[in-house]
Amino acid sequence: MNKPQFGLFCVLLAVILCLPACAGNGRPDDAVSTAVPVSETLTAVSAETEQNTEPSRDESPSAAPVGADAVELTEGVYAAEVFSYSGAYVEDGSNDPCQGVCAVRLSNRSQVHYQYLNFTLTTSGGTYSFKASTLFADADMTVLCQEKQEFTDSAILSFEIVNLAPFTQTPTVHTDTLLISYTDGFVNVKNLTDATLSDVRIYYKNTDEYGYFGGITYFVSCDDIPAGGTVQKNSPNLHRDTSKVVFANYVP
Repeated sequence: MNKPQFGLFCVLLAVILCLPACAGNGRPDDAVSTAVPVSETLTAVSAETEQNTEPSRDESPSAAPVGADAVELTEGVYAAEVFSYSGAYVEDGSNDPCQGVCAVRLSNRSQVHYQYLNFTLTTSGGTYSFKASTLFADADMTVLCQEKQEFTDSAILSFEIVNLAPFTQTPTVHTDTLLISYTDGFVNVKNLTDATLSDVRIYYKNTDEYGYFGGITYFVSCDDIPAGGTVQKNSPNLHRDTSKVVFANYVP
């Protein structure tokens, strides 16, 4: 083999050896995906919202000043606005469309976390009933009337508390024992302890730009979670961007 032939042979050999190392580079369809659907795994935390903080005054979705026209329902709790609402009716969990339903925006400027606060609104056009649950201190909440009654621009005559109950213990998501993460329609709950936790329940509310949306508080029952174990549950009303886990309960 003469020198020119030997040089050409070396070039061809280098190209052949390089081909396996270059195959697939620069091709998007060759990329390995690690985004496994959350319905198929309990470890896709990167696609979820982690909830591992306690509810506090600073973490409330809204804490806007209460206007001069607000009506005080009970000490430190105000009806800040009355208006008609059209959209998904959330109070019965159905999300059925509704039109012109009477809605009240509550503002809790007290130091009390309320487990529930039920009240009526009487106007010159009729009486409306409302049920608010998990109304934290310094939080705002929009509540829709229970009967899906249409709100007309009537004169507001009075508000009346039907019943109310503060939380007997400060609501908590138990950051020392539970790690809660969620995405659209699914919640993952990990037991951080070395013992089984029984009857685990995760409570959450949906939000809008004004604060909590809906008097309803949803819950997911996770039953028993073994030590160090993780349980995933479906919850169709849970949304990664607009839901907020508000507290959790379990039996040690």
